[in-house]
Amino acid sequence: MRGIRIHGFTLLEMIVAVAIFAVMAGIAYGGLNQTIKTGKQVGESNQRLSELQFALSYFSRDWLQASPRKIRNQYGDEENNIVIADNSITFTRSGWSNLLQSKRSTLQRVQYLLIDENLLRRHWLSLDQGIGEEPFDSVLLHNVKDLEVIFIDASEKAIDTWPNAISGNENLPVALKLSLDIDQLGKTWRYLEIADGVL
Repeated sequence: MRGIRIHGFTLLEMIVAVAIFAVMAGIAYGGLNQTIKTGKQVGESNQRLSELQFALSYFSRDWLQASPRKIRNQYGDEENNIVIADNSITFTRSGWSNLLQSKRSTLQRVQYLLIDENLLRRHWLSLDQGIGEEPFDSVLLHNVKDLEVIFIDASEKAIDTWPNAISGNENLPVALKLSLDIDQLGKTWRYLEIADGVL
């Protein structure tokens, strides 16, 4: 009776196959790991972009309702309806909703400023502030490296302090520029028009 030969893998063939499998698995894992990292980075960037859009929309909504109403501060001194100083802006806005029908004005004093890399929206309960009245702060955006708020006049000159000594109506601002330097997103800015009668 003729002998039956059993075909199989030699030890060397098994080692080569395992090595090839290990290399392919390593390549696949590296690609999968990179895909996961990229997806995470895209997700974080999208979240930051959504936060930025929310903050800019909030500011734009307030600014478009800017009011000519001046106020008196805690010391009884009159303050302009719009104050730009030290890369912050403070102004009076209308349209403060009053769902509970409280005995208060529909005008509101708000301020946008940067503290500890946080873009804050600050507001007061009273327009003409009492002694010791504390404002309320809301963080709109984290990890903001720089904030710049300036007026732009008709000759495109920047006005970084308001009110200031101006000579004639030709030097009145025609737009407001808000600039932010944001971690992960870089520098962004927005130009906003100034409502008639506000200045």
